[in-house]
Amino acid sequence: MSDKNESKIESYQRSSPLEKENIFNKKIDLSDDEKKLVSKYLRKIDLRILPIMTLIYILAQIDKSNIGAALVNGLTEHLKFSKNEQANITTLFYVTYILFDVPNNILLKNFRPHIWFSLIGICWGLTCLGLAFAKVPATFILARMVLGALECGVAPGIIGYLNYWYTRKEVGYRTTIFFLAVPLSGIFGSPLAGALASVKSKHFEGYQVMFLVEGIITVAVCFVSYFIVIDYPDESKFLSDNERELCVRRLRADVGLATKTKATFSQTIKSLTDWKMWIFAITYFGINNSYVVISLFMPTIIKGLGYSGTTATYLTTIPYIAGLIGAFVAMLLITKMSFHKVIILYGLISIIGYLGACFGKGKAFRITFIAIAGFGSMSNIPMFQNWMSINQGNVYKSLLGAAFTNSIGSIGGLVSPKLFVSSYGPNYTSGIIYCICVLVFSLILVASLTYYFDYTNKKRELDNVDVSHLSEVEQRELQDLHPNFRYIL
Repeated sequence: MSDKNESKIESYQRSSPLEKENIFNKKIDLSDDEKKLVSKYLRKIDLRILPIMTLIYILAQIDKSNIGAALVNGLTEHLKFSKNEQANITTLFYVTYILFDVPNNILLKNFRPHIWFSLIGICWGLTCLGLAFAKVPATFILARMVLGALECGVAPGIIGYLNYWYTRKEVGYRTTIFFLAVPLSGIFGSPLAGALASVKSKHFEGYQVMFLVEGIITVAVCFVSYFIVIDYPDESKFLSDNERELCVRRLRADVGLATKTKATFSQTIKSLTDWKMWIFAITYFGINNSYVVISLFMPTIIKGLGYSGTTATYLTTIPYIAGLIGAFVAMLLITKMSFHKVIILYGLISIIGYLGACFGKGKAFRITFIAIAGFGSMSNIPMFQNWMSINQGNVYKSLLGAAFTNSIGSIGGLVSPKLFVSSYGPNYTSGIIYCICVLVFSLILVASLTYYFDYTNKKRELDNVDVSHLSEVEQRELQDLHPNFRYIL
């Protein structure tokens, strides 16, 4: 163990112990009946938590990404956007998306989840609906900024919320299921956007109809979610007494209970100044950027191949279908391979896809490689977010980690719009090359983090430092510096 880490532990040794036991990597021996009970209560949690969380995120993705369909279906012409204003639609959205990410997750820890998710969902749904009534570019851009401030808390909030219910070994599979919302939002959202944008109306343009209908759907679903979302496992009524007791016991031995984890100022500062948190965030910048290109600019790229705006919107479904297939393959791979290996593999697939899309000849060839890029890019989002989340050390740091990496990763949304305006078309070579370069850098950082995690795990096995004299609260505050904590590669 490093001298720096030892000094941090020694500072805790001066506190009065309240409880004597090591709490990380604490093995719980289960009887055969208890193992069956674990499977039973996990199925209950899966059916209660995952469907509504996935649906909320599908709607968030649709409402965030429908700007791509609006741009090729009359928005810029109807409101008379200049090229600079067109870029600002996306750029300024990401300004608030980045600034409000961490505050959103801090607020989640201080709200009850069923209130928080329904509240921000209804608010962003109303904002999406309001986009239909914007009369000038400035109003539209301002509404998009409000949308960014509200939507930024959805994905990291749900990632953190899943850690309330599942152990580190269980949450990976569920995170991947939840992130199926990304390709599903494109598979359903792109045809829906295309159909709504082609509606002829006396009072509304096609893109306005799209914003109206999709906003109303979001408000309705998030209102219903208030009555479906359950806050914490130790307060759940849908689990039996035996199931709840076993669930709580296993979570306490793993990362701790969300109800026992407090959002203190000292823990916030300690988490956000951890160098590993920054490496995770910078790494996510490149990984997320490869998805941003697909979610926001794929209609523009495909239209540049010579298709009409409506046809381009429909064809955008193709990389999302490929992404869905990639996610299912990733769910199988993650049971046989380490997280870092899957992340690097899918990153390389994304790079191959973007190279073919950039330098290939012919519509069919380039769309095929766009699909390959979608296969790799969309699946890497859940893989990386989960890898980051399970290596933080406690529930609150996982919440902050999800928000902080999402915030820094979203900076790609500030840069990319400048490279996908019409003046760079029809091939948008500069934007795609930029995407490839930052992704390569991210994969190098993944390999570097993996080396550090492996080295630290081996060193902790040899050092065998005992901190059982510290209370549970004091041990939790050590986060991933706890000598019994082992990073998952």
